[in-house]
Amino acid sequence: MEVLETKRCLFCDALVQVKHKGSSEWYMNCLCSPSGSYGLADGSYEPFRLLSYSEKRNEFPIISAYIREQCDCEETVVISYEERDSILKSPLIPLTTEEKGQRLLRYLHRHAGGPMEPVVINQFSQSYNLTYSMNLQELVYIAEKLKEDGFIERIGSTFRLTEKGWLEAAVSSSGKTFKPCFVMLPGGSDETVQAWMETVFPRLIQLGYAPKLLEDGDGEASLGKPIESVLQRLAKCKLIIADVTTPEAELWLHAGYALGSDIPVIWTCHTSATGSRPEGLRPLVWEHGEDLADQLQHVLSR
Repeated sequence: MEVLETKRCLFCDALVQVKHKGSSEWYMNCLCSPSGSYGLADGSYEPFRLLSYSEKRNEFPIISAYIREQCDCEETVVISYEERDSILKSPLIPLTTEEKGQRLLRYLHRHAGGPMEPVVINQFSQSYNLTYSMNLQELVYIAEKLKEDGFIERIGSTFRLTEKGWLEAAVSSSGKTFKPCFVMLPGGSDETVQAWMETVFPRLIQLGYAPKLLEDGDGEASLGKPIESVLQRLAKCKLIIADVTTPEAELWLHAGYALGSDIPVIWTCHTSATGSRPEGLRPLVWEHGEDLADQLQHVLSR
């Protein structure tokens, strides 16, 4: 029987079993790799250990997070002291709160089968490496911000991605560049919004767009905000989808601005609509979300 050594992980400070294989020490089931292991190349332990306290405090949480993310994506991870700078300066390391929040969304997306499926984060108070955070307080802040913005639901250490969060995670984790797209659903009921989220938005993602409700924007309501702020965001998008089932004055203003800026606008309308529309407007008429998704795919694939 193989005898395993007990050793403290440099990066998460957990005391775990270690075995030597090849030219590396393999640390098993520490907070850097809770359900697996990572390798530390021979000759690297002492140089890392001899770093100053300040260097360890600023660098080890990032290295721990890097290991955890790579292991969670089923990559084989071997860390060497020579790679220290390249890891810390990697463009893959998130720097802003928004980027760190996306890491949590991606983690939940990998571990859930669909929206609203619960994911329990064991040892949550010690798992701030999930978001490349420096401490628990930063992780909690990021989680609460995601909750406020409607991306997740959280009770203690149990998390659920909402439909909105599931779509955001799918876009950010694909590694592809998506064209920004705003969807305007003025007066839409909760059922209508959910139908779009479940059927239309996933199809738009497949077609290379990153759809967001204009009311969502960056987590703040757009309707009622200064018009300059809304128009600045519209100017950056590549497609507008405007539903005129129950149109409001702001919809015509926003869509008109988009058309004047050479931004394509696709009009849609539910079969239940009874109001009048401007002459010459020929929207895609829909009854069910799947039907509308098919029509949009046909239009956007031409």
